[in-house]
Amino acid sequence: MLIRLAAMLAAGTIGGCAFPRAAAVLPPESQGYVAVLSGEIPGALSRVARHAWIVANVPGKGLRRFELEHRSEGDAFDYFGHGEVAVHGVILYEQVAVGKVVDCLEREERRYQEEHPNYVPFPGPNSNTIVDYMLRHCDIRVELPATAIGRDYRGIVGASVTSRGTGVQLESWPVGVKLGLEEGAEVHLLGLPFGVHFWPPGITVPVNPGRIGFDNDMHRDPDPNQDRSSHAESKGVRRYGLASIWAWAHYAHVVEPSRARSLLQLGTLGLHARSGYGRFVGYGFGFDLEAGAAGNPLGFAYAARLFPAGALLMLSDNTYVGIFTGIGGNGIAGSVPARFELPSELRFELDLSELVRVGARARVGWYPGSEARHGGSLLSPFADELLLGAFLRVGRVGTCYCRARTGGGYFFAIERGELMHSAWIGASFGVEADYGG
Repeated sequence: MLIRLAAMLAAGTIGGCAFPRAAAVLPPESQGYVAVLSGEIPGALSRVARHAWIVANVPGKGLRRFELEHRSEGDAFDYFGHGEVAVHGVILYEQVAVGKVVDCLEREERRYQEEHPNYVPFPGPNSNTIVDYMLRHCDIRVELPATAIGRDYRGIVGASVTSRGTGVQLESWPVGVKLGLEEGAEVHLLGLPFGVHFWPPGITVPVNPGRIGFDNDMHRDPDPNQDRSSHAESKGVRRYGLASIWAWAHYAHVVEPSRARSLLQLGTLGLHARSGYGRFVGYGFGFDLEAGAAGNPLGFAYAARLFPAGALLMLSDNTYVGIFTGIGGNGIAGSVPARFELPSELRFELDLSELVRVGARARVGWYPGSEARHGGSLLSPFADELLLGAFLRVGRVGTCYCRARTGGGYFFAIERGELMHSAWIGASFGVEADYGG
């Protein structure tokens, strides 16, 4: 049962499934309107990031487009990529009213560019930050998708109403929160959103299209005859660093349940990221989030780890060797007591070719003050728990529009871990995206 549940949740998380999917249609030229759209970022980032823009139609004057860089006149659906395009909202106006909205958009666009002269792809300010800014300041009650990275950027620390105007949000770069009558409740970790969306109902995830559940957006699928390659032969030059993000479903079987309070199996969903700042040798940081269910006995399983201190050796393309250390906690209700953890991880990821990426990791955990979980490692003489794992990802490597080296695809991992003086064997399946720019 747990395996089937994990598989169903994995399909939703990996595909970011949302239903129903209505075809994208805009009003006729004779109607005044404002529409908010977004398209998939080209290359491997198409699974985790979108680029947003606004179009306004004034009858008799034509279509106006508001977008940071990459402007494209004419077709409202045209943009610098060739992926799926979504329409997140269309608001109809009389001709005089839409003219006032256009004036507001022009004014706020200039003001934003004066206040934010620099462009930062992650966490912002970027092309999605300016769109969210104009929506809020011109009273256009449309919400950008969760994968429009930068939409929640408010500076080092900032607060505002939500773009729909039914809630508030408090943001900083490491963590932020959003609460709204329609937007629901979200937690933002390093700019990545997780939460429950109230209307339309769904679960907010940082994988396209940004939700699992119902979807009021309209969609236009990419042309199947269009070449969507990211020009893998063009090498990006790393200037800032690199990052690797995983979204996955995991299943594990406990080898000796009698040593782990009869715990037999575990199925979870997770997201984790590792990144480094620098050209060759740099500062490393990352995080892990995991939630799911355990079976026999049934219980809620969870884990969270923050790695604020690390060091990376960054080699060709997005290959790296890194060590990460930090703090965290995990547990399983009804079987494994929740405990504070001091984790450290050694990690290696390598691009074998334009299609194949491999990696391995070893993570040790210490649980100070926990008798139940102290000294439980069967292989390590100095750690309380030890995890060993390896993965294989098959996908495409290339260079995205911002000249960054990207890769992405589906991966499969096998792992061997320890828990309360017992071992477990597990497997994970999900999507991976890596970025070096």
